[in-house]
Amino acid sequence: MESLDEQNDSVSIEVKDSNHPDIWSVEGIARGLRTHLGIGKPKAPMLSGKSGLRVTVDRRLGPIRPFIATSIVRNVRPNENALKSWISLQEKMDLTYGRKRKRASIGFYQADLVKPPLRYTVGNPDDTAFVPLGSTEKMTLREIVEKHPKGIEYGGTISSFKDWPLLADGDGKILSLPPIINSNDLGKIGSDTKNILVEVTGTNIETVGNTLKIVVAALAERGGKIYSCTQTYTDKSAKAVATPDLKSSFKDLSVSYANRLLGSTFKPAEMIRAFMRAGHPARQVSKDVLRVESLCYRIDIMHQVDLVEDLAIALNINKLDPEWPRIWTLGGLAPETDRHETLAEVMIGLGYQELLTYVLTSPDVFVDKMGIAGENYPELLNPKMSTHTAMRSWLLPSVLNLLKDNTHVDYPQRVFEIGPCVIVKENGEGHTETRYKIAGVTIHTGAGFTEIRSCLDTLLGSIGIRFEVVPTTHPSFLEGRTGEVMSGQKRLGVVGELHPRAIRAWGLSLPVAAFELEIPPMGVE
Repeated sequence: MESLDEQNDSVSIEVKDSNHPDIWSVEGIARGLRTHLGIGKPKAPMLSGKSGLRVTVDRRLGPIRPFIATSIVRNVRPNENALKSWISLQEKMDLTYGRKRKRASIGFYQADLVKPPLRYTVGNPDDTAFVPLGSTEKMTLREIVEKHPKGIEYGGTISSFKDWPLLADGDGKILSLPPIINSNDLGKIGSDTKNILVEVTGTNIETVGNTLKIVVAALAERGGKIYSCTQTYTDKSAKAVATPDLKSSFKDLSVSYANRLLGSTFKPAEMIRAFMRAGHPARQVSKDVLRVESLCYRIDIMHQVDLVEDLAIALNINKLDPEWPRIWTLGGLAPETDRHETLAEVMIGLGYQELLTYVLTSPDVFVDKMGIAGENYPELLNPKMSTHTAMRSWLLPSVLNLLKDNTHVDYPQRVFEIGPCVIVKENGEGHTETRYKIAGVTIHTGAGFTEIRSCLDTLLGSIGIRFEVVPTTHPSFLEGRTGEVMSGQKRLGVVGELHPRAIRAWGLSLPVAAFELEIPPMGVE
């Protein structure tokens, strides 16, 4: 989504929810406007030659930040507006496409001050120091991460490792601590900088390469000439890699497919002209097929439908005749939701109060306090809170956690919850599966198996489920007062009196009886 705001001789453009980062800069917008307005034709950025700069990559970077791509853009002659545009592009790419610099981050350097060859290596965070951008004093790598604003913001991407990434030149001068901050000596470009070294490091090789393409293409729009660099990985099995790769990609598009999606009857020649406005050179290769070229910076084009979207925009999607859907439906509850509401109504009728707790929790809640050993559960890779580090695999702990916080409320307390639980799958497609369960808990001086079993009979009888309760053992329940709920050969859950050990773990002081069931799918009775 784009919006324009004219201010004197300038235009402010706000780009929202854009899925192609090549227009996240003034240069990209100007390039798009040229073709859309017919002022110029799509022109692929070209390599002017080899820069001669080599980068050796230390194999120790493998688990830390293994990939790097570089290029030198010469004769750019930037002004203040150009510098602002490039810094803005750098920040947007790092934050979004680079996933807050984890997958990729960008660095600019004064190419004339860099002595080849470059070394992308590792350094000890306490023994290595340089003057970071915006500072006048040397700081160790650890001091940068702990005290520099950029280190505080992005240090988490590397701080867990023993050694940290470093980029140094042939004289041993440090260019940067990727992905945190550049050197103030070599990594500070200004309006007098003529030749710029662009470097991208990251954990995903495709993201790193795509980011470099977008950045050097933007610099080339200012008249810069792009020169390639060579990355040599010290792993013997790896080959030298020249970057950037500015080759276009080509896709065949069916004219009838595009017309069917758009509800239109455009001729191939009309589509070719529209594709030119969209920045895609195209030609007809058969009666129903166009070969469409996507220039290197159009990293969002992955399928025919992406080309149809660009085609619709170039043809002015607002002028296409709207068409009502050929089918219509009435809104209503899904059968599963209807069943859940039926179960909730029964529980409320039995005097239970409904709860709604978080799916995110911690092993302390649903493993440790319940006395469970060897539980296999999905954990979050980057949790923001110590109390939300995993996804629950059953409901009962969440209900007990709430009762723990409500010991000041009068007893008896009877509560239940219907909600999703995430199960780790042993095999098959995907790693996890979401299942809906129901848990009911009663706590008071006389709570026992007879009461909770009576509730269970009424609940499952309301939806016509035939079942039996078979004696079993469970680490969270009292032996001899626990049953496994079976429907035919399928295990639905467990019912019984909570073990005193578990009751004490939750800070409760009265008997607790509970059940937890997996809600059978529709059609299972």
